[in-house]
Amino acid sequence: MNSEAVLDDYLEQLLGEAVPVAATVAACAPAPAEIDAPKIDPPGREPTWDDLPDEVIYETGEDTAALLVHADSPSLQAAFEAAAEPATVDVAAAPVLPPRTSSRTASVPIDEAVGPATTWRELQEQARNPAHSPPRRAAERSTRWLRLRCGSQAYALELLKVQEVVLPVPLLPLRGTAPAMLGIMNLRGQVVPVMDLGIHLGGAPVDEDAQTRIVVLEEHGEIMGLRVSAVEDVTNLGESQIEPPDTARICRISNDIFRGVARLQQQPMILLDATRLLA
Repeated sequence: MNSEAVLDDYLEQLLGEAVPVAATVAACAPAPAEIDAPKIDPPGREPTWDDLPDEVIYETGEDTAALLVHADSPSLQAAFEAAAEPATVDVAAAPVLPPRTSSRTASVPIDEAVGPATTWRELQEQARNPAHSPPRRAAERSTRWLRLRCGSQAYALELLKVQEVVLPVPLLPLRGTAPAMLGIMNLRGQVVPVMDLGIHLGGAPVDEDAQTRIVVLEEHGEIMGLRVSAVEDVTNLGESQIEPPDTARICRISNDIFRGVARLQQQPMILLDATRLLA
């Protein structure tokens, strides 16, 4: 065999091994059009939201995530639920201490809390033993009296029976009446008989001057005017200040009209019974 033939065979052998490799590489290399074309899934599989990357799923907001939920994507639904749940951190609960009670408040006795100790104890003692309660002084009944004068003698009439006090007015005399009856007067359309209190009590008649007044009495519809020398003021008299009318001095005058005697500044004042005067 000549050298040329051997060389040719060797080159053919080398070329035969290189051509299949190049053909294989050429067959596997994509065409230029295929490189730019988008990837198309096989027609037998429908794309789902599971094909999205995880970072896209977790970076989606809550409003958008609610729209991305798909019925055929359980893994996406689980990812949305996990992303929506807030992170929970286990924090040890702080121990709750019981409220502190002040020893000062607990030690305050009930007597001091309610009021003065002496007053509270007295009230409790009176409630337990009403019979041993300190005796109370009964309120003395007092009445108001109108002080007046007939001459130099002081008198008084119970203010409850006095309707008013007026100045003297002209009187219309009446025939066939007692000497003490002076006549009648017109008091705002009402006929009022007027009597001289001095004569009626057995004394001197009342002289008419600037201080003379007519005291109008009224009780149960009965009305009477008394002419007196002067009207002084109103005073309060307690029961203890009124002496009973069974003294010798009062009995010599009358027992029916006088109710008693009261002393003001050591001066005796005869109390008259208005009911008897109106009878």
